[in-house]
Amino acid sequence: MMRLTFTPLALLCASFSSPLLAAECTAPFVPVHAIQGNGDKSPQAGKTLTTRGVVLTVLYADSKSPQLLLGSVEADQDPATAEAMLVLDNQQAKQRQPGDVLQLTGTVREIAGMTALTNLSLAEYCARQPLPAATAVTLPVASLQSFEALEGMWLSFPQSLIVNDSYGLSRYGELVLANERLPVATEVAAPGDASKALMAKQLLQEITIDDVSLKQNPQPVRFPTGNLSASNTVRVGDTVNKLQGYLLQTKAGYRLVVSQQPEFVATNPRPAAPAAKKAGELRIASFNVLNFFTGAGNSQRFPTKRGATDANELQRQQAKMLSALSAMDADVIGLLEVENNGFGSDSAIATLVQGLNQQLGSEVYAFVQPAEKPGSDDIMVAMIYRKAQVEPIGTTAVYNKAPFDKGSRPPLAQSFRHLDSKEQLTVSINHFKSKGSCPKQIGPDSDMNDGQGCWTPTRVAAAKALTEWLKTEPTGIDTDYVLMMGDLNAYRKEAPLQYLEQNGWQHLAPKDAVHSSFVYRGRSGTLDHALASPQLKAKLQQFQHWGINADEPAVLDYNTEFKSKAQQQELYAPTPYRSSDHDPLYMDFKF
Repeated sequence: MMRLTFTPLALLCASFSSPLLAAECTAPFVPVHAIQGNGDKSPQAGKTLTTRGVVLTVLYADSKSPQLLLGSVEADQDPATAEAMLVLDNQQAKQRQPGDVLQLTGTVREIAGMTALTNLSLAEYCARQPLPAATAVTLPVASLQSFEALEGMWLSFPQSLIVNDSYGLSRYGELVLANERLPVATEVAAPGDASKALMAKQLLQEITIDDVSLKQNPQPVRFPTGNLSASNTVRVGDTVNKLQGYLLQTKAGYRLVVSQQPEFVATNPRPAAPAAKKAGELRIASFNVLNFFTGAGNSQRFPTKRGATDANELQRQQAKMLSALSAMDADVIGLLEVENNGFGSDSAIATLVQGLNQQLGSEVYAFVQPAEKPGSDDIMVAMIYRKAQVEPIGTTAVYNKAPFDKGSRPPLAQSFRHLDSKEQLTVSINHFKSKGSCPKQIGPDSDMNDGQGCWTPTRVAAAKALTEWLKTEPTGIDTDYVLMMGDLNAYRKEAPLQYLEQNGWQHLAPKDAVHSSFVYRGRSGTLDHALASPQLKAKLQQFQHWGINADEPAVLDYNTEFKSKAQQQELYAPTPYRSSDHDPLYMDFKF
Protein backbone atom coordinates (compact mmCIF):
# COMPACT_ATOMS: atom_id res chain seq x y z
CA MET A 1 0.00 0.00 0.00
CA MET A 2 1.14 3.51 -0.68
CA ARG A 3 0.64 6.84 1.04
CA LEU A 4 0.50 9.67 -1.45
CA THR A 5 -0.02 13.40 -1.41
CA PHE A 6 -1.75 14.95 -4.37
CA THR A 7 -2.01 18.42 -5.85
CA PRO A 8 -4.95 18.91 -8.21
CA LEU A 9 -3.70 18.73 -11.79
CA ALA A 10 -5.69 21.77 -12.86
CA LEU A 11 -4.02 23.87 -10.16
CA LEU A 12 -0.59 22.64 -11.14
CA CYS A 13 -1.14 23.34 -14.81
CA ALA A 14 -2.49 26.81 -14.06
CA SER A 15 0.49 27.83 -11.94
CA PHE A 16 3.33 26.33 -13.97
CA SER A 17 5.11 28.08 -16.79
CA SER A 18 7.78 26.72 -19.09
CA PRO A 19 10.70 25.45 -16.99
CA LEU A 20 13.58 27.85 -16.40
CA LEU A 21 16.53 25.62 -15.67
CA ALA A 22 19.07 26.54 -13.03
CA ALA A 23 22.63 26.80 -14.28
CA GLU A 24 23.71 23.58 -12.60
CA CYS A 25 20.85 21.68 -14.34
CA THR A 26 22.30 22.05 -17.84
CA ALA A 27 24.61 19.03 -17.61
CA PRO A 28 23.91 16.03 -19.86
CA PHE A 29 21.50 13.44 -18.46
CA VAL A 30 19.92 10.10 -19.33
CA PRO A 31 16.15 10.51 -19.84
CA VAL A 32 13.80 8.52 -17.65
CA HIS A 33 12.45 6.52 -20.60
CA ALA A 34 15.99 5.55 -21.60
CA ILE A 35 16.60 4.27 -18.08
CA GLN A 36 13.38 2.26 -18.22
CA GLY A 37 14.08 0.76 -21.63
CA ASN A 38 11.57 -1.35 -23.51
CA GLY A 39 12.07 -4.63 -21.65
CA ASP A 40 11.24 -6.15 -18.29
CA LYS A 41 14.39 -4.73 -16.69
CA SER A 42 16.27 -1.49 -17.07
CA PRO A 43 19.21 -1.63 -19.50
CA GLN A 44 20.94 0.74 -17.07
CA ALA A 45 20.54 -1.49 -13.99
CA GLY A 46 23.63 -1.36 -11.80
CA LYS A 47 24.96 1.82 -13.39
CA THR A 48 25.46 5.19 -11.69
CA LEU A 49 24.13 7.99 -13.88
CA THR A 50 22.43 11.38 -13.96
CA THR A 51 18.81 11.85 -14.97
CA ARG A 52 16.30 14.68 -15.00
CA GLY A 53 12.58 14.43 -14.38
CA VAL A 54 9.46 16.01 -12.95
CA VAL A 55 8.07 14.88 -9.60
CA LEU A 56 4.73 13.21 -10.29
CA THR A 57 3.77 12.46 -6.69
CA VAL A 58 5.21 11.71 -3.27
CA LEU A 59 4.79 8.16 -2.04
CA TYR A 60 4.53 7.34 1.68
CA ALA A 61 4.39 11.03 2.55
CA ASP A 62 3.42 10.42 6.19
CA SER A 63 5.74 7.46 6.73
CA LYS A 64 9.38 7.17 7.78
CA SER A 65 10.36 6.29 4.21
CA PRO A 66 8.75 8.70 1.75
CA GLN A 67 9.69 8.21 -1.91
CA LEU A 68 9.18 9.93 -5.23
CA LEU A 69 7.76 9.01 -8.59
CA LEU A 70 9.77 10.86 -11.22
CA GLY A 71 8.36 11.39 -14.71
CA SER A 72 10.06 12.25 -17.98
CA VAL A 73 10.52 15.96 -18.66
CA GLU A 74 9.79 15.09 -22.28
CA ALA A 75 8.32 11.81 -23.45
CA ASP A 76 9.77 9.81 -26.31
CA GLN A 77 7.68 8.32 -29.10
CA ASP A 78 8.17 4.70 -28.04
CA PRO A 79 5.04 3.25 -26.38
CA ALA A 80 7.13 0.35 -25.04
CA THR A 81 9.14 2.56 -22.68
CA ALA A 82 7.64 3.77 -19.42
CA GLU A 83 7.86 7.51 -18.75
CA ALA A 84 8.30 7.31 -14.97
CA MET A 85 10.43 5.65 -12.32
CA LEU A 86 10.82 5.38 -8.57
CA VAL A 87 13.32 7.48 -6.61
CA LEU A 88 14.35 6.07 -3.23
CA ASP A 89 15.56 9.00 -1.17
CA ASN A 90 13.83 10.06 2.03
CA GLN A 91 15.28 13.57 2.13
CA GLN A 92 14.28 14.48 -1.41
CA ALA A 93 10.82 13.01 -0.92
CA LYS A 94 10.29 15.16 2.18
CA GLN A 95 11.43 18.34 0.42
CA ARG A 96 9.84 18.06 -3.01
CA GLN A 97 6.39 18.72 -4.43
CA PRO A 98 4.61 17.44 -7.54
CA GLY A 99 5.79 19.55 -10.48
CA ASP A 100 9.35 20.08 -9.24
CA VAL A 101 11.94 19.38 -11.93
CA LEU A 102 14.99 17.66 -10.43
CA GLN A 103 18.37 16.57 -11.73
CA LEU A 104 19.55 13.51 -9.83
CA THR A 105 22.63 11.33 -9.82
CA GLY A 106 22.34 7.83 -8.40
CA THR A 107 22.45 4.10 -9.05
CA VAL A 108 19.76 2.33 -11.05
CA ARG A 109 18.29 -0.79 -9.46
CA GLU A 110 15.31 -3.07 -9.97
CA ILE A 111 13.29 -3.14 -6.72
CA ALA A 112 10.70 -5.96 -6.78
CA GLY A 113 10.64 -5.57 -10.56
CA MET A 114 10.25 -1.78 -10.52
CA THR A 115 13.00 0.46 -11.88
CA ALA A 116 14.35 2.81 -9.20
CA LEU A 117 17.12 5.35 -8.71
CA THR A 118 18.93 4.75 -5.42
CA ASN A 119 21.96 5.95 -3.43
CA LEU A 120 21.71 9.56 -4.63
CA SER A 121 25.01 11.43 -4.68
CA LEU A 122 23.66 14.60 -6.26
CA ALA A 123 20.19 16.17 -6.21
CA GLU A 124 19.46 19.57 -7.74
CA TYR A 125 16.24 21.53 -8.04
CA CYS A 126 15.89 22.86 -11.58
CA ALA A 127 12.46 24.40 -12.14
CA ARG A 128 8.71 23.83 -12.10
CA GLN A 129 6.88 22.07 -14.90
CA PRO A 130 3.26 21.08 -15.60
CA LEU A 131 2.52 17.45 -14.93
CA PRO A 132 1.88 15.17 -17.90
CA ALA A 133 -1.71 14.20 -18.61
CA ALA A 134 -2.91 10.82 -17.42
CA THR A 135 -2.45 8.01 -19.92
CA ALA A 136 -5.72 6.29 -20.81
CA VAL A 137 -5.74 2.51 -20.38
CA THR A 138 -8.50 0.07 -21.27
CA LEU A 139 -8.79 -3.50 -20.02
CA PRO A 140 -7.98 -6.05 -21.25
CA VAL A 141 -4.46 -4.97 -22.12
CA ALA A 142 -2.72 -6.55 -25.09
CA SER A 143 -0.14 -8.35 -22.94
CA LEU A 144 1.37 -8.24 -19.48
CA GLN A 145 4.24 -6.31 -21.05
CA SER A 146 1.73 -3.49 -21.50
CA PHE A 147 1.85 -2.88 -17.74
CA GLU A 148 5.67 -2.81 -17.75
CA ALA A 149 5.52 -0.03 -20.33
CA LEU A 150 3.28 2.00 -17.97
CA GLU A 151 5.31 1.50 -14.79
CA GLY A 152 5.19 4.49 -12.46
CA MET A 153 2.94 6.51 -14.75
CA TRP A 154 -0.32 8.28 -14.00
CA LEU A 155 -3.14 6.28 -15.60
CA SER A 156 -6.85 6.73 -16.14
CA PHE A 157 -9.39 4.04 -16.96
CA PRO A 158 -12.28 5.48 -19.00
CA GLN A 159 -14.34 2.28 -18.81
CA SER A 160 -16.53 0.95 -16.01
CA LEU A 161 -14.77 -1.84 -14.13
CA ILE A 162 -16.19 -4.66 -12.01
CA VAL A 163 -15.07 -5.63 -8.51
CA ASN A 164 -13.79 -9.22 -8.66
CA ASP A 165 -12.16 -9.68 -5.26
CA SER A 166 -12.08 -7.96 -1.87
CA TYR A 167 -9.97 -10.49 0.03
CA GLY A 168 -7.15 -8.00 0.63
CA LEU A 169 -9.43 -5.07 1.41
CA SER A 170 -9.24 -5.09 5.19
CA ARG A 171 -5.57 -6.13 5.45
CA TYR A 172 -4.02 -4.07 2.66
CA GLY A 173 -6.75 -1.77 1.38
CA GLU A 174 -6.89 -3.53 -1.99
CA LEU A 175 -9.57 -4.49 -4.47
CA VAL A 176 -9.21 -6.51 -7.67
CA LEU A 177 -11.07 -5.03 -10.63
CA ALA A 178 -11.64 -6.32 -14.17
CA ASN A 179 -13.62 -5.38 -17.23
CA GLU A 180 -16.16 -8.10 -16.35
CA ARG A 181 -16.86 -10.61 -13.61
CA LEU A 182 -14.30 -13.35 -14.15
CA PRO A 183 -15.37 -16.98 -13.64
CA VAL A 184 -13.17 -19.75 -12.33
CA ALA A 185 -11.77 -21.22 -15.53
CA THR A 186 -12.98 -24.76 -14.84
CA GLU A 187 -16.46 -23.46 -14.11
CA VAL A 188 -16.88 -22.79 -17.84
CA ALA A 189 -13.98 -24.55 -19.59
CA ALA A 190 -12.64 -28.08 -19.51
CA PRO A 191 -9.56 -28.68 -17.36
CA GLY A 192 -6.31 -28.59 -19.30
CA ASP A 193 -5.57 -26.52 -22.37
CA ALA A 194 -8.97 -24.80 -22.52
CA SER A 195 -8.97 -23.68 -18.91
CA LYS A 196 -5.30 -22.65 -19.03
CA ALA A 197 -5.97 -20.51 -22.10
CA LEU A 198 -8.85 -18.82 -20.29
CA MET A 199 -6.71 -18.21 -17.19
CA ALA A 200 -4.02 -16.57 -19.32
CA LYS A 201 -6.62 -14.36 -20.97
CA GLN A 202 -8.06 -13.32 -17.62
CA LEU A 203 -4.69 -12.03 -16.40
CA LEU A 204 -4.96 -9.31 -19.04
CA GLN A 205 -8.40 -8.28 -17.81
CA GLU A 206 -7.65 -7.36 -14.20
CA ILE A 207 -5.92 -4.71 -12.12
CA THR A 208 -5.49 -4.40 -8.35
CA ILE A 209 -6.18 -1.00 -6.85
CA ASP A 210 -4.64 0.21 -3.60
CA ASP A 211 -6.05 2.57 -0.98
CA VAL A 212 -3.10 5.00 -0.69
CA SER A 213 -2.01 3.76 2.72
CA LEU A 214 1.00 1.85 3.99
CA LYS A 215 -0.82 0.64 7.08
CA GLN A 216 -1.93 -2.94 7.47
CA ASN A 217 -5.49 -3.33 8.76
CA PRO A 218 -6.29 0.30 7.90
CA GLN A 219 -8.80 2.23 9.96
CA PRO A 220 -11.05 3.19 8.35
CA VAL A 221 -11.19 0.93 5.31
CA ARG A 222 -11.28 3.51 2.53
CA PHE A 223 -13.21 1.58 -0.13
CA PRO A 224 -16.08 2.08 -0.95
CA THR A 225 -16.93 5.79 -0.84
CA GLY A 226 -17.90 6.69 2.72
CA ASN A 227 -15.66 3.93 4.13
CA LEU A 228 -16.54 0.29 4.61
CA SER A 229 -19.06 -0.63 7.31
CA ALA A 230 -21.58 -3.37 7.97
CA SER A 231 -24.19 -1.29 6.17
CA ASN A 232 -21.92 0.28 3.52
CA THR A 233 -20.38 -2.63 1.69
CA VAL A 234 -18.56 -3.16 -1.59
CA ARG A 235 -19.50 -6.45 -3.22
CA VAL A 236 -17.95 -8.54 -5.94
CA GLY A 237 -19.96 -7.55 -9.00
CA ASP A 238 -20.19 -3.88 -8.06
CA THR A 239 -19.01 -1.25 -10.55
CA VAL A 240 -16.11 1.19 -10.24
CA ASN A 241 -15.97 4.32 -12.41
CA LYS A 242 -13.56 7.25 -12.83
CA LEU A 243 -10.51 5.24 -11.84
CA GLN A 244 -7.16 7.06 -11.85
CA GLY A 245 -3.85 6.31 -10.20
CA TYR A 246 -0.16 5.51 -10.39
CA LEU A 247 0.99 2.08 -11.52
CA LEU A 248 3.54 0.41 -9.27
CA GLN A 249 5.18 -2.98 -9.57
CA THR A 250 5.60 -4.99 -6.35
CA LYS A 251 6.45 -8.53 -5.34
CA ALA A 252 2.72 -9.23 -5.46
CA GLY A 253 2.37 -7.83 -8.98
CA TYR A 254 1.15 -4.54 -10.37
CA ARG A 255 -0.87 -2.17 -8.19
CA LEU A 256 -2.70 1.00 -9.17
CA VAL A 257 -2.37 3.45 -6.28
CA VAL A 258 -5.44 5.64 -6.66
CA SER A 259 -4.88 9.36 -7.12
CA GLN A 260 -8.50 10.16 -6.30
CA GLN A 261 -11.36 8.23 -4.77
CA PRO A 262 -13.08 6.32 -7.58
CA GLU A 263 -16.84 6.15 -7.92
CA PHE A 264 -18.48 3.00 -6.55
CA VAL A 265 -21.88 1.87 -7.84
CA ALA A 266 -23.77 -0.98 -6.13
CA THR A 267 -24.66 -2.84 -9.32
CA ASN A 268 -24.73 -6.13 -7.37
CA PRO A 269 -26.80 -5.11 -4.34
CA ARG A 270 -27.34 -7.36 -1.37
CA PRO A 271 -30.14 -9.83 -2.09
CA ALA A 272 -33.22 -9.83 0.09
CA ALA A 273 -34.38 -12.94 1.91
CA PRO A 274 -35.81 -15.68 -0.32
CA ALA A 275 -39.50 -15.30 -1.04
CA ALA A 276 -41.76 -17.73 0.76
CA LYS A 277 -42.31 -20.98 -1.10
CA LYS A 278 -45.72 -21.59 -2.60
CA ALA A 279 -48.33 -23.62 -0.77
CA GLY A 280 -47.68 -27.34 -0.93
CA GLU A 281 -44.07 -27.02 -2.10
CA LEU A 282 -41.04 -28.48 -0.37
CA ARG A 283 -37.94 -26.32 0.13
CA ILE A 284 -34.54 -27.93 0.64
CA ALA A 285 -31.31 -26.02 1.27
CA SER A 286 -27.58 -26.58 1.73
CA PHE A 287 -25.29 -24.30 3.72
CA ASN A 288 -21.59 -24.43 4.57
CA VAL A 289 -21.55 -22.80 8.01
CA LEU A 290 -17.78 -22.14 8.07
CA ASN A 291 -16.55 -24.07 11.07
CA PHE A 292 -19.36 -23.64 13.57
CA PHE A 293 -17.61 -24.87 16.73
CA THR A 294 -18.84 -24.67 20.32
CA GLY A 295 -15.87 -26.45 21.89
CA ALA A 296 -18.17 -28.68 23.93
CA GLY A 297 -16.53 -31.90 25.06
CA ASN A 298 -13.03 -30.42 25.11
CA SER A 299 -11.10 -29.87 28.33
CA GLN A 300 -10.95 -26.20 27.38
CA ARG A 301 -13.74 -24.87 25.17
CA PHE A 302 -11.85 -21.89 23.76
CA PRO A 303 -10.06 -21.37 21.58
CA THR A 304 -11.68 -24.11 19.52
CA LYS A 305 -9.77 -26.07 16.89
CA ARG A 306 -11.54 -24.00 14.25
CA GLY A 307 -14.08 -21.22 14.21
CA ALA A 308 -14.67 -18.83 17.11
CA THR A 309 -11.70 -18.10 19.38
CA ASP A 310 -13.80 -17.09 22.38
CA ALA A 311 -17.39 -16.96 23.64
CA ASN A 312 -17.91 -13.46 22.27
CA GLU A 313 -16.97 -14.54 18.75
CA LEU A 314 -19.21 -17.59 19.02
CA GLN A 315 -22.13 -15.37 19.98
CA ARG A 316 -21.43 -13.11 17.00
CA GLN A 317 -21.04 -16.07 14.67
CA GLN A 318 -24.22 -17.73 15.88
CA ALA A 319 -26.26 -14.55 15.53
CA LYS A 320 -25.28 -14.19 11.88
CA MET A 321 -25.82 -17.87 11.18
CA LEU A 322 -29.27 -17.96 12.75
CA SER A 323 -30.27 -14.87 10.82
CA ALA A 324 -29.38 -16.65 7.57
CA LEU A 325 -30.90 -20.02 8.45
CA SER A 326 -34.19 -18.56 9.60
CA ALA A 327 -34.50 -16.35 6.52
CA MET A 328 -34.14 -19.30 4.13
CA ASP A 329 -37.36 -20.79 5.51
CA ALA A 330 -36.37 -24.26 4.32
CA ASP A 331 -37.98 -27.56 5.30
CA VAL A 332 -34.75 -29.58 5.11
CA ILE A 333 -31.29 -28.01 5.46
CA GLY A 334 -28.01 -29.83 4.95
CA LEU A 335 -25.17 -28.25 6.92
CA LEU A 336 -21.42 -28.46 6.38
CA GLU A 337 -18.41 -27.68 8.58
CA VAL A 338 -20.28 -28.31 11.82
CA GLU A 339 -18.03 -29.31 14.71
CA ASN A 340 -17.96 -33.09 15.03
CA ASN A 341 -18.56 -33.11 18.78
CA GLY A 342 -21.57 -35.35 19.07
CA PHE A 343 -25.27 -34.68 19.42
CA GLY A 344 -25.60 -33.75 23.09
CA SER A 345 -27.35 -30.62 24.29
CA ASP A 346 -24.16 -28.54 24.12
CA SER A 347 -22.90 -29.97 20.82
CA ALA A 348 -22.54 -27.70 17.82
CA ILE A 349 -25.53 -29.09 15.93
CA ALA A 350 -27.76 -28.99 19.02
CA THR A 351 -26.65 -25.44 19.80
CA LEU A 352 -27.58 -24.32 16.28
CA VAL A 353 -31.00 -25.93 16.41
CA GLN A 354 -31.74 -24.66 19.91
CA GLY A 355 -30.81 -21.14 18.86
CA LEU A 356 -32.86 -21.37 15.69
CA ASN A 357 -35.94 -22.56 17.55
CA GLN A 358 -35.50 -19.86 20.15
CA GLN A 359 -35.33 -17.24 17.42
CA LEU A 360 -38.45 -18.65 15.76
CA GLY A 361 -40.32 -18.86 19.06
CA SER A 362 -41.14 -22.58 19.10
CA GLU A 363 -39.73 -26.06 18.47
CA VAL A 364 -39.76 -25.69 14.69
CA TYR A 365 -36.62 -27.64 13.74
CA ALA A 366 -34.95 -30.86 14.84
CA PHE A 367 -31.74 -32.56 13.72
CA VAL A 368 -31.18 -36.09 12.48
CA GLN A 369 -28.79 -38.30 14.44
CA PRO A 370 -26.99 -41.32 12.99
CA ALA A 371 -26.27 -44.32 15.19
CA GLU A 372 -22.53 -44.11 14.57
CA LYS A 373 -20.20 -41.13 14.79
CA PRO A 374 -19.67 -39.54 11.37
CA GLY A 375 -15.94 -40.07 10.99
CA SER A 376 -13.02 -38.76 13.00
CA ASP A 377 -12.52 -35.38 11.32
CA ASP A 378 -12.92 -32.20 13.34
CA ILE A 379 -15.92 -31.27 11.17
CA MET A 380 -18.94 -33.17 9.92
CA VAL A 381 -22.01 -32.74 7.76
CA ALA A 382 -25.40 -32.55 9.46
CA MET A 383 -29.05 -32.18 8.61
CA ILE A 384 -31.98 -30.39 10.21
CA TYR A 385 -35.66 -30.47 9.27
CA ARG A 386 -38.91 -28.62 9.90
CA LYS A 387 -41.11 -30.95 11.93
CA ALA A 388 -44.38 -29.53 10.62
CA GLN A 389 -43.45 -30.19 6.97
CA VAL A 390 -41.50 -33.44 6.85
CA GLU A 391 -40.89 -36.48 9.02
CA PRO A 392 -37.73 -38.60 8.91
CA ILE A 393 -38.30 -42.20 7.88
CA GLY A 394 -35.98 -45.18 7.67
CA THR A 395 -32.41 -45.22 8.94
CA THR A 396 -30.24 -42.14 9.39
CA ALA A 397 -27.28 -43.41 7.37
CA VAL A 398 -23.65 -42.33 7.43
CA TYR A 399 -20.93 -43.79 5.19
CA ASN A 400 -17.75 -44.12 7.24
CA LYS A 401 -15.84 -46.43 4.89
CA ALA A 402 -13.16 -45.54 2.34
CA PRO A 403 -12.80 -43.16 0.60
CA PHE A 404 -14.64 -41.19 3.29
CA ASP A 405 -12.39 -42.30 6.11
CA LYS A 406 -9.79 -39.72 5.11
CA GLY A 407 -10.04 -36.37 3.35
CA SER A 408 -13.66 -36.30 2.21
CA ARG A 409 -16.12 -36.22 5.11
CA PRO A 410 -18.53 -39.13 5.55
CA PRO A 411 -21.79 -38.40 3.72
CA LEU A 412 -25.09 -38.39 5.58
CA ALA A 413 -28.36 -39.63 4.09
CA GLN A 414 -31.87 -39.34 5.46
CA SER A 415 -35.23 -40.15 3.90
CA PHE A 416 -38.26 -37.98 4.60
CA ARG A 417 -41.97 -38.12 4.05
CA HIS A 418 -43.35 -34.81 2.83
CA LEU A 419 -46.46 -34.34 4.94
CA ASP A 420 -48.39 -32.31 2.37
CA SER A 421 -47.93 -34.65 -0.60
CA LYS A 422 -47.15 -37.88 1.29
CA GLU A 423 -44.26 -38.44 -1.13
CA GLN A 424 -40.98 -39.92 0.08
CA LEU A 425 -37.51 -38.71 -0.87
CA THR A 426 -33.91 -39.30 0.20
CA VAL A 427 -31.54 -36.41 0.82
CA SER A 428 -27.76 -36.77 1.04
CA ILE A 429 -25.48 -33.99 2.31
CA ASN A 430 -21.81 -34.20 1.28
CA HIS A 431 -18.44 -32.52 1.70
CA PHE A 432 -15.63 -33.68 -0.59
CA LYS A 433 -11.90 -33.13 -0.03
CA SER A 434 -10.75 -29.56 -0.61
CA LYS A 435 -8.24 -28.47 -3.26
CA GLY A 436 -5.64 -27.25 -0.77
CA SER A 437 -3.14 -28.86 1.62
CA CYS A 438 -1.55 -30.70 -1.28
CA PRO A 439 0.18 -34.05 -0.73
CA LYS A 440 3.83 -33.84 0.27
CA GLN A 441 4.85 -36.51 -2.23
CA ILE A 442 4.27 -36.09 -5.95
CA GLY A 443 1.51 -38.43 -7.09
CA PRO A 444 -1.92 -38.67 -8.73
CA ASP A 445 -3.45 -36.28 -6.17
CA SER A 446 -0.86 -33.56 -6.83
CA ASP A 447 -1.78 -30.40 -8.69
CA MET A 448 -1.55 -31.28 -12.37
CA ASN A 449 -1.73 -27.62 -13.39
CA ASP A 450 -4.93 -28.26 -15.31
CA GLY A 451 -7.04 -25.89 -13.22
CA GLN A 452 -8.49 -28.47 -10.82
CA GLY A 453 -6.03 -28.09 -7.95
CA CYS A 454 -4.95 -30.98 -5.74
CA TRP A 455 -6.80 -34.15 -4.75
CA THR A 456 -8.84 -34.53 -7.94
CA PRO A 457 -8.65 -38.37 -7.94
CA THR A 458 -9.73 -38.36 -4.29
CA ARG A 459 -12.80 -36.27 -5.15
CA VAL A 460 -13.60 -38.50 -8.13
CA ALA A 461 -13.36 -41.54 -5.87
CA ALA A 462 -15.79 -39.84 -3.49
CA ALA A 463 -18.21 -39.17 -6.34
CA LYS A 464 -18.05 -42.81 -7.43
CA ALA A 465 -18.45 -44.21 -3.93
CA LEU A 466 -21.33 -41.86 -3.14
CA THR A 467 -23.15 -42.85 -6.32
CA GLU A 468 -22.79 -46.55 -5.54
CA TRP A 469 -23.77 -46.07 -1.90
CA LEU A 470 -26.97 -44.24 -2.73
CA LYS A 471 -27.89 -47.02 -5.17
CA THR A 472 -28.02 -49.37 -2.18
CA GLU A 473 -30.79 -47.29 -0.55
CA PRO A 474 -28.78 -46.85 2.67
CA THR A 475 -31.76 -45.43 4.56
CA GLY A 476 -33.84 -48.52 3.76
CA ILE A 477 -36.39 -46.46 1.82
CA ASP A 478 -37.16 -47.28 -1.81
CA THR A 479 -37.83 -44.03 -3.66
CA ASP A 480 -37.12 -42.55 -7.07
CA TYR A 481 -36.74 -39.11 -5.53
CA VAL A 482 -33.08 -38.76 -4.52
CA LEU A 483 -31.12 -35.55 -3.91
CA MET A 484 -27.35 -35.23 -3.57
CA MET A 485 -26.08 -31.82 -2.42
CA GLY A 486 -23.29 -30.05 -0.60
CA ASP A 487 -19.79 -28.65 -0.98
CA LEU A 488 -18.16 -30.94 -3.52
CA ASN A 489 -15.05 -28.74 -3.78
CA ALA A 490 -15.16 -29.03 -7.56
CA TYR A 491 -16.31 -26.62 -10.24
CA ARG A 492 -18.84 -27.45 -12.96
CA LYS A 493 -16.42 -28.70 -15.66
CA GLU A 494 -14.14 -30.65 -13.32
CA ALA A 495 -13.81 -34.42 -13.18
CA PRO A 496 -15.98 -35.15 -10.09
CA LEU A 497 -18.95 -33.25 -11.51
CA GLN A 498 -18.44 -34.78 -14.95
CA TYR A 499 -18.54 -38.24 -13.40
CA LEU A 500 -21.79 -37.52 -11.58
CA GLU A 501 -23.41 -36.13 -14.73
CA GLN A 502 -22.30 -39.13 -16.77
CA ASN A 503 -23.81 -41.47 -14.19
CA GLY A 504 -27.34 -40.18 -14.19
CA TRP A 505 -27.24 -37.30 -11.74
CA GLN A 506 -28.81 -34.12 -13.05
CA HIS A 507 -27.77 -30.62 -12.05
CA LEU A 508 -30.55 -28.54 -10.57
CA ALA A 509 -28.73 -25.32 -11.49
CA PRO A 510 -29.63 -24.27 -15.05
CA LYS A 511 -27.06 -25.67 -17.46
CA ASP A 512 -26.34 -22.51 -19.44
CA ALA A 513 -26.19 -20.12 -16.48
CA VAL A 514 -22.90 -19.38 -14.69
CA HIS A 515 -23.70 -19.75 -11.01
CA SER A 516 -21.42 -18.65 -8.21
CA SER A 517 -21.26 -19.62 -4.55
CA PHE A 518 -17.60 -18.92 -3.82
CA VAL A 519 -14.93 -16.36 -4.72
CA TYR A 520 -11.26 -17.32 -4.68
CA ARG A 521 -8.34 -15.21 -5.89
CA GLY A 522 -10.55 -12.98 -7.96
CA ARG A 523 -12.52 -15.72 -9.69
CA SER A 524 -16.14 -16.68 -9.07
CA GLY A 525 -17.51 -20.19 -9.30
CA THR A 526 -19.66 -22.86 -7.71
CA LEU A 527 -18.27 -25.41 -5.28
CA ASP A 528 -21.73 -25.99 -3.79
CA HIS A 529 -24.00 -28.17 -5.88
CA ALA A 530 -27.31 -29.95 -5.91
CA LEU A 531 -27.86 -32.92 -8.21
CA ALA A 532 -30.95 -35.08 -8.34
CA SER A 533 -32.39 -38.19 -9.86
CA PRO A 534 -34.31 -37.42 -13.09
CA GLN A 535 -37.60 -38.11 -11.33
CA LEU A 536 -36.90 -35.54 -8.62
CA LYS A 537 -35.57 -32.94 -11.04
CA ALA A 538 -38.89 -33.14 -12.88
CA LYS A 539 -40.51 -31.76 -9.73
CA LEU A 540 -38.15 -28.77 -9.44
CA GLN A 541 -39.85 -25.36 -9.34
CA GLN A 542 -36.82 -23.16 -8.70
CA PHE A 543 -33.13 -23.34 -7.79
CA GLN A 544 -31.14 -20.43 -6.35
CA HIS A 545 -27.83 -19.56 -4.81
CA TRP A 546 -28.55 -16.92 -2.18
CA GLY A 547 -25.66 -14.50 -2.63
CA ILE A 548 -25.18 -13.31 0.94
CA ASN A 549 -21.58 -14.33 1.58
CA ALA A 550 -19.10 -14.91 -1.23
CA ASP A 551 -19.47 -11.43 -2.71
CA GLU A 552 -19.04 -9.66 0.64
CA PRO A 553 -15.71 -8.51 2.16
CA ALA A 554 -14.44 -11.14 4.59
CA VAL A 555 -13.85 -8.47 7.24
CA LEU A 556 -17.62 -8.16 7.71
CA ASP A 557 -17.72 -11.58 9.37
CA TYR A 558 -17.94 -12.32 13.10
CA ASN A 559 -14.20 -12.30 13.84
CA THR A 560 -12.74 -9.61 16.10
CA GLU A 561 -9.04 -10.14 15.32
CA PHE A 562 -7.15 -7.23 13.75
CA LYS A 563 -10.05 -4.87 14.38
CA SER A 564 -10.17 -1.92 16.73
CA LYS A 565 -12.93 -1.72 19.32
CA ALA A 566 -14.73 0.71 17.04
CA GLN A 567 -14.37 -1.57 14.02
CA GLN A 568 -15.68 -4.54 15.97
CA GLN A 569 -18.93 -2.60 16.15
CA GLU A 570 -18.87 -0.74 12.81
CA LEU A 571 -18.02 -3.77 10.67
CA TYR A 572 -20.40 -6.20 12.34
CA ALA A 573 -24.15 -6.71 12.21
CA PRO A 574 -26.20 -9.79 13.21
CA THR A 575 -27.46 -10.14 9.63
CA PRO A 576 -27.04 -12.95 7.09
CA TYR A 577 -24.38 -11.04 5.14
CA ARG A 578 -20.94 -12.66 5.43
CA SER A 579 -22.26 -15.26 7.84
CA SER A 580 -19.99 -17.70 5.99
CA ASP A 581 -17.58 -17.74 3.05
CA HIS A 582 -19.91 -19.88 0.90
CA ASP A 583 -23.34 -18.88 -0.35
CA PRO A 584 -26.19 -21.20 0.62
CA LEU A 585 -28.34 -22.77 -2.06
CA TYR A 586 -32.02 -23.62 -1.92
CA MET A 587 -34.53 -25.30 -4.18
CA ASP A 588 -38.30 -25.76 -4.22
CA PHE A 589 -40.10 -28.92 -5.36
CA LYS A 590 -43.77 -29.49 -6.19
CA PHE A 591 -45.04 -33.07 -5.96
